[in-house]
Amino acid sequence: MSDLHLSFANPQRREQYAARWQDHAESIRKHWVETVGSRDLVLIPGDISMASNHRDLQADLDWLGRLPGIKIFAPGNHDRWWGRLKNVQTVLRRSQRAVDGNAIVEAGAVVCGMRSVDVIDLDRANLTHRQQAVRVASTAQAMLDEAASLRAPGMPLYVLWHHPPFDQHGRPGPWVTLFEKANVTACVYGHLHAELQWSFAVQGIVRGVRYHFVAADAIGFRPLHIDRPSPVTLKPESVRF
Repeated sequence: MSDLHLSFANPQRREQYAARWQDHAESIRKHWVETVGSRDLVLIPGDISMASNHRDLQADLDWLGRLPGIKIFAPGNHDRWWGRLKNVQTVLRRSQRAVDGNAIVEAGAVVCGMRSVDVIDLDRANLTHRQQAVRVASTAQAMLDEAASLRAPGMPLYVLWHHPPFDQHGRPGPWVTLFEKANVTACVYGHLHAELQWSFAVQGIVRGVRYHFVAADAIGFRPLHIDRPSPVTLKPESVRF
């Protein structure tokens, strides 16, 4: 599940954007404890907290820390509190992990993620946007290279990517080819909150990579269960996003 948009230190009433957001944190908590086990791996690709600094972030991390499962975070566009990965890691709770341009092994799975961007039309993009796309693709390649070095035969590889990897017409960003070459098992993403956008979110298997759109409001604030790995290769009972 992505796009939790937690804000316990400075409460924000998100129902101003859509009625479905009313008391959304309680909806997440209720569904989470009903569906996630203590050994489940929970991947959260961005927009975790609306805090702008680590002081205001604490209440949100505490709240997540009380929920079951091993949580792995990657940054989203609203995670203004997110700075250097090393600094982020120092404030995480015992059940929390973070990735940002790197890969880790957690309970038999390789997980990587980074700060993503929207797919742009490179033919019409300005120089700044072109350079940004090149930097993101370069970082993604380094991230996937690290993932390959950690990956043993049979290990799943999950990518946390906040923005849609494809544009609204289904055209891939330059990172999609990298996912395919790296034999990524699944890429999870969110970011889209308008119901009209949900219909063009690419899902399912595309050239060998499985894509899941997991914005919290789009999936009813219930962690989406997409994998039950073999106990031989992966210790958690399941993988949720």
